[in-house]
Amino acid sequence: MTALLLGGEMPHWSDSSPVRGDVLRELLHSVTGDTLVVGPHDPELVAAIGSRRVTVLVRGVPDAESFAELPGVRVCCGSLTKLAAVPAYDTVVALDGLDRTVSTEDADLAWSDGLAHLLAMLRPGGRLLLGHVNPLGLHRLYGPAAAAGDADWVVTAGDATRPAGLGALCDRLRESGLTVSRDYAAYPDPLSPTVLLSRTALADPDRHGLLTSVLRRAGLPGGPLLADPRPLAADLLRHDLAAALAPSWLVVAARPGDQTPPLPEILPAEPAVAGRCLHDVLLAAARSGDRPAMRALLTAWQSGDAAGVPADAIIVDAAGRLHPLAGPAGDPVLHRLAAALRDEGRGDETAELLAVMAGTTVTALPVTAPETLREVRAAHDRLAVQVADLTSQLAWYESRTASLRSELARADRIIGVLKGTVPGKAAKAVLDSARTGKRLARAAVRRIRR
Repeated sequence: MTALLLGGEMPHWSDSSPVRGDVLRELLHSVTGDTLVVGPHDPELVAAIGSRRVTVLVRGVPDAESFAELPGVRVCCGSLTKLAAVPAYDTVVALDGLDRTVSTEDADLAWSDGLAHLLAMLRPGGRLLLGHVNPLGLHRLYGPAAAAGDADWVVTAGDATRPAGLGALCDRLRESGLTVSRDYAAYPDPLSPTVLLSRTALADPDRHGLLTSVLRRAGLPGGPLLADPRPLAADLLRHDLAAALAPSWLVVAARPGDQTPPLPEILPAEPAVAGRCLHDVLLAAARSGDRPAMRALLTAWQSGDAAGVPADAIIVDAAGRLHPLAGPAGDPVLHRLAAALRDEGRGDETAELLAVMAGTTVTALPVTAPETLREVRAAHDRLAVQVADLTSQLAWYESRTASLRSELARADRIIGVLKGTVPGKAAKAVLDSARTGKRLARAAVRRIRR
């Protein structure tokens, strides 16, 4: 299907990093009716929408061509402001937000104006799925400063209409006449989240252990990191900052008359188990030096059915029973736990020591830890020292070689001068005679031997 050019299309531009991920695909399974998808979304996400008619709006012509092969999808290419602002859609999906919906030909579009244009296309009873990147999210706090790229021409810092938090985003939607049915904090990356946690779930203290496990297993954001942000999960929940420091937020809101059932509070769905994450319980025991408690937990873990399940995927209830949330892992769980404890300040807890405390044995397998900027800088410093040492040695060898060349040249000049003197000529004649005599003597000896 050929894309419909609306105006403001960018012939040679492609948004190479669209939003994507299995959890977003699961979110879009709930989409119904005529649907408009605005901004860069992975084609697999659009293909997962089960609506009878789907319209996609992107600003880059190459991106529009990538959607042309999807069956039943109408593709529009251009700026958001060029799409007719008529209520023609039951669902509007903008999981990437509003920043990448305008082209270079447009004047700066305020966030509130972009939202108003989206809402103008929403029918009564329709739903809006809107994403919003957090500029102070955990992925930014743990990431190095990055130079602005070619796609960063949209200036958002001075936009007073742009919501500064999840609460402000929900308030802005309510002021626009919508009812917020679900608000999610998305982790660990705004472009490819793996978990969506509602504010209701984050505020429930009985689920802190479960959510700590979920955040620890969420993975790492893309790009270089100053450190692994996952150990901060429990502290974020304890201090009610998990929503405020989320890399991005996703809000599901609707006009009056929406009859769609509410979405789950946690995506992907997790079993409702109250308790603490085993990883955090072991970490607390290690920090307090409570060896008997560590030994009891490790023994119960490694001697039971959950022996192959990682510690961050197990919940310990009030009675001390273990509830695994995932299946066995492919890597050695004690090595993985020892590496995590080392990264969290407990470097003395080796895998071998943990195995002894658990009454089992481990093989000496390498542990693959996530490479953060700390490890990269350590390797850089180590290589810098080696390069400096080799450079110093090379300079010494070059200096020594130059000195030897100078001494050889001086000796050659002295020999040349001495050869021109009478004693030198006499010495040369004697030396030549001696060499001639030596050759004759060798020849005579060879004849005698024959």
